[in-house]
Amino acid sequence: MILDVLTLQVVAALVIVVSATMYLLDTIMLKDGPSGRLWASAYLAGTFSALCYLAWMLTSGAFVAVAVGNGAFVAATGFIWLGSVAYNGRPTRVPSLVMAGAVALVVVSALAAGPDGGDWAGAVPFFLGNALFAVLGAIETRRGPIGRRWSAGGLAAILAVEAVWFVSRTVVFVSIGPDSELFRSAFDTRVSGLLTITLVIAAIVVTSVLRTNDSAMRGISETRELSVDADGVLLRESFDVTLASVAPRAESAGEGLCVLCVRIDDLKRIAVAFGPDDADGIARELRASVRRHAPTLALVGEVDATGLVVAFTTTPTTDVRRAARVLRERVVRDLSRLGAAVVPVVGVGMALATDHGYAPDALVRRAEEAAAQAARSGEDALGPV
Repeated sequence: MILDVLTLQVVAALVIVVSATMYLLDTIMLKDGPSGRLWASAYLAGTFSALCYLAWMLTSGAFVAVAVGNGAFVAATGFIWLGSVAYNGRPTRVPSLVMAGAVALVVVSALAAGPDGGDWAGAVPFFLGNALFAVLGAIETRRGPIGRRWSAGGLAAILAVEAVWFVSRTVVFVSIGPDSELFRSAFDTRVSGLLTITLVIAAIVVTSVLRTNDSAMRGISETRELSVDADGVLLRESFDVTLASVAPRAESAGEGLCVLCVRIDDLKRIAVAFGPDDADGIARELRASVRRHAPTLALVGEVDATGLVVAFTTTPTTDVRRAARVLRERVVRDLSRLGAAVVPVVGVGMALATDHGYAPDALVRRAEEAAAQAARSGEDALGPV
């Protein structure tokens, strides 16, 4: 059975509308955070795009609908990227401006062709815009907190497929044209409709899982659940939530805030060289040692399997550099007592609110960067403040 373009477009629109409706209802029920709202915006943009294309097919000369539909389609992919950026706790202002500029370019390029532009008016900017945001989205889903979610691999795969397909579509379109047999058989609107249906269904499932994890971590506005391991170390999401609550209180009280990151970056090499038992023992002792020697009322959370982050308030008389050095010395001493075949290099990085402000994400990121540099260089001193 061969489906015509209009039938496929109607089916695609129906799939997108139903998926977007269900996702929006869940968004309302779960009181979503920024990532969930941005992903919901992606499905709204996809719905609007599908309706624009239907209007173009049913109404002769509706070239404006093609231009707006193209822009909405690119915006849908861009919102998936923005949602991943927000999930990772990174600022979305500059990425939003980039996306808005790209969408405007796509719309203007199609409008510039006018009523005589045909079905493929502004096609190249449209193809490349989708490819760009699909690549950026795939990269973003493999880093930060979202990269630690196994389900994010599905979203990365979806975006990678979209990126490869749109790049290939652009190459064929430019080199041999839309009337070629290859383009009609592999890259025309019918194939695009089938691909859209498949990717939308897959993306709905993946982003719903990610959004549920994010909502469970944040909790509803009235209550929050924090996760702590057996050593009293907060899991990364719980640490982020707690620090986000402490930081503004410290600022309003005129107190200082210090964030330390302690990490070892050669754990994988130790596992390969001396066996996984030594590596596991070192990782366990690192968590226990940092928690044991951190300031009494400090927040201690995980960065990943080889790093921990410590946050505590300070006064003008607090010697934060001494506190960091003492912590590092005691962690190294504890690791040396394990009797492992090798003692890993311990890097400590520090970030102070007096230097970098009270934004929790910025403080943690600065401390992580400094600790990673110190661990790579093997230097005894702290990483740069």
